[in-house]
Amino acid sequence: MGRETRGALRVIDAGWRVLAIAAVYAVLFLGFDLLSGTRLSLQGAVIGLVTGAGFALVLLPLARRLPYRMRTRVIALFVPLYWIYSLSNLVEAYFITTISHTTLIFGAVFLAIPSLAVSWMIAWLLPARPEKQRVPGIWESLGQRPLLSWIWRTLLAGLLFAIVVQLAGDAWGPLISRYYHDPAYIAQAHIANPPPPAFVTWAEEVVRGIVLVLAVLPVLAVVRGRDWPAILAVGAYVALIDAALEGWLTMLGNTEFPIGFRIGEGLDLTTDAVARGIFIAALLALPAVASRRRPATEVATAS
Repeated sequence: MGRETRGALRVIDAGWRVLAIAAVYAVLFLGFDLLSGTRLSLQGAVIGLVTGAGFALVLLPLARRLPYRMRTRVIALFVPLYWIYSLSNLVEAYFITTISHTTLIFGAVFLAIPSLAVSWMIAWLLPARPEKQRVPGIWESLGQRPLLSWIWRTLLAGLLFAIVVQLAGDAWGPLISRYYHDPAYIAQAHIANPPPPAFVTWAEEVVRGIVLVLAVLPVLAVVRGRDWPAILAVGAYVALIDAALEGWLTMLGNTEFPIGFRIGEGLDLTTDAVARGIFIAALLALPAVASRRRPATEVATAS
């Protein structure tokens, strides 16, 4: 069998698995629409399928690098998916909207269900690549950096997170600021008026940045390297996860908001994600596993 044929078969194999994950999420998505009183529609089905496929494709590289027990794989996939796509937005809404805290807490519990189901499906249908040598566990990998180093790096990343949110918001303000001054949009989105004090929003953003670092620890544990190509790879992947989950797929599903707002907010969130990928990779990327840094001939001789 030729190389091209094998490559095509691998693509087909991955394709049906991604479609299966997308179908499961679409069913859950439409089911939740029914529970919330929203009528079923073709648009809703398409959004559910695209969102589910997006989850699978974005998390596929992580799933392929998790040669661990099923429970560990599911948790490593669930934490970034749930935090970035759902929970972080609810935390922000807790401070900047008038939505009741009870509703937000209920929503946090409710939205964990599809994230957990998708994480389990990805862990099951997109197995890890076989490893020819022992792969250190996630906690073992993270333990190669001293705790104090993790603390100051994570705190700095949280501060940079808040600064980037402010700078990106200012940069894309001309596209989206008019919506935040539109009484109809403010009422629709339940935006708090007046907004909370600046020190509250800054503290909230710093904490969200810290939790983002904790959420992507599985990525940092398995996508490793401190040379420039490896750091760029880590940064690009973290940026992709953040942009796709918080920006692109979230805006795709927010069909109740104007298209101009969704485009502007998507650009704002993408800028945030790129910057976060850069500083998280620069601060927190782990050195490559020693045996993987050695030349192939040396590894072969040693074995």
